[in-house]
Amino acid sequence: MTTYLKHIQTSKSPISLAFSLIGLLIPVIALYATKGIAILFGLAVLFCLPILIIKKKYRPAYPQTLGISVLSFTIWSVTSLFWTISADLSRTVVHSIPMCMLGGILIVVSLKTLSSNERTIVCQSTVWGFFFGVSLALIDVTTDYFISKTLHIIMHDKIWSIANLNEIKMSGFVINNGMCLLAMLLWPTLIILNSQKRHSLAFLGFIVSTYVISKSYSFAAVVAVGVGTISFLMAYLYPRVVYKFAAVLLTLLILGAPFIMKALPDARTVGKNLPELSYSIYPRLVIWQYASNLIMDKPLVGHGIRTSRGLSSTDTKITFLYRDNGETHTGNTQAIPLHPHNGIIQIWLELGAGGAILGLIIVLCILWCINKSPAPPIGKALAFASLTSAICLISVSYGLWQSWWLVSLWLQGSLVTLSLFSYKDVESL
Repeated sequence: MTTYLKHIQTSKSPISLAFSLIGLLIPVIALYATKGIAILFGLAVLFCLPILIIKKKYRPAYPQTLGISVLSFTIWSVTSLFWTISADLSRTVVHSIPMCMLGGILIVVSLKTLSSNERTIVCQSTVWGFFFGVSLALIDVTTDYFISKTLHIIMHDKIWSIANLNEIKMSGFVINNGMCLLAMLLWPTLIILNSQKRHSLAFLGFIVSTYVISKSYSFAAVVAVGVGTISFLMAYLYPRVVYKFAAVLLTLLILGAPFIMKALPDARTVGKNLPELSYSIYPRLVIWQYASNLIMDKPLVGHGIRTSRGLSSTDTKITFLYRDNGETHTGNTQAIPLHPHNGIIQIWLELGAGGAILGLIIVLCILWCINKSPAPPIGKALAFASLTSAICLISVSYGLWQSWWLVSLWLQGSLVTLSLFSYKDVESL
């Protein structure tokens, strides 16, 4: 590491300093103060603004198709205020979504202005931050979440005791969000380590992070790592066909999501015939089918942005069957608890076919950028894994318009963009 770092110049721009700090802090903030990710994003945007305002000659050519598609999606989202069924709910995100989307584009554009040495510094900070975060998470999952429980007591009970530690159940706590973000940050970290020929460290990072995530309560994070790993192998072994296949599959998935849900057997009784799954899957299937039925009421323009929580009364409960230990049990769920827990279904429900098509264009632009990247096949395969892992998490968890989640996706995309440049940077040293 010392040999590698001796090539780095001591001069740093404000942007490189800001992103070095962000790279170090993202995993820790993700694990123990997830909503603080929005603050890191805001910090990054503030440091990138001079590139847009002052240093006009340093403005690089941005990915125009991607930029236009993001802008179009943002405009469509805001325009839905004209036909929303709940203006009060829609107005709560009319400012935050444009800020997140435009701020994300600004960050991606500004990262291209960094010199080779500055990018190297940021990449190295990202690697250190990831391994520090994974180390803390490893301590947590092997000590019955001692760190998380202690922080919870300090922030809420303010009285620390062993008895309090034993009483706290960690299922559903904020660290689950952090595990999902670790699953996303894994891929840009592996790209950086691979570009630096540090294959042993990359393998160690993959094994340890996979172990940590598998021991967590976040089933979504486990699935995301699994999907990402399979996607990486396919992209690396079959690079000529995988991107075309992915484009077709993603098109069918995004445009056909509500129709696929409606075509499935009734989710309320599917537990009688399906083998035992994670409990969280059964209510999600119920929610997705209920939301898909609502989509058919306004399939073209949707019900309006962020109206999901207004489409179902808090008193509305749907009973379903699930299997546990070989026996069939009865459970219930709200028809739509705050949001559908599926970003694709949520876009259809709130923004209709117009929003789904624009969202698809964004995804296909990202896929095209990965395929046309000058990085070697293994780097592009890891970037492809990053994309599929993020789509997997979007499809099973979180409200799409939650600020911390939206900016997390942008920060992951920024780090992947930066990490792909790291191959060229290493060659120049």
